[in-house]
Amino acid sequence: MSASTRPKVRAVFPIGPWVPGVALPIAVALVGILASLLVLQELLLVVGVVLSVVAAFRVRTPAPWLLVALLVVGQLLRDPAGLDASLAGIVLALHLLVVLVLLARAVPVRSRLQLAALGPAALMTGLIQVVAQVLVAMLLAAQDVLNVLPTASTIGGALLTAIAGLLVLTRTVERDA
Repeated sequence: MSASTRPKVRAVFPIGPWVPGVALPIAVALVGILASLLVLQELLLVVGVVLSVVAAFRVRTPAPWLLVALLVVGQLLRDPAGLDASLAGIVLALHLLVVLVLLARAVPVRSRLQLAALGPAALMTGLIQVVAQVLVAMLLAAQDVLNVLPTASTIGGALLTAIAGLLVLTRTVERDA
């Protein structure tokens, strides 16, 4: 049987829902810009936005980590009397930024990223955020500045955990089938 008469065999792999790999650097830029708007002021705001864009294009350089350090320093430079429920958003943004940078470093831009592969990272992020948001609420309550419980962030972490659990569950079911 020659190569021209042999039937062509194509491997069919069910990949499920996916996003392009370029979505991760875009998410790094968006989260970095939003966190900069939330934390930084005046000249540091401009530096934070520029660093967010640079971090998105160059995730394998020190730029993302400089952005995280800048956001932490920006939070430390804020007036402690102005501590409010935005602290919960800052904690969530910094954690998401670190997770997105680590994922963006590992996933090539031209690849496809299966959503099911994000399950374990989303599960751990959600679990850590639930604990972190409770700690933020306790800190704000101890400072007597807890006007609004950071419920949105806690619910967001719980939903993220639930979605990750569903992704892991469907992946396990597909693997067993």
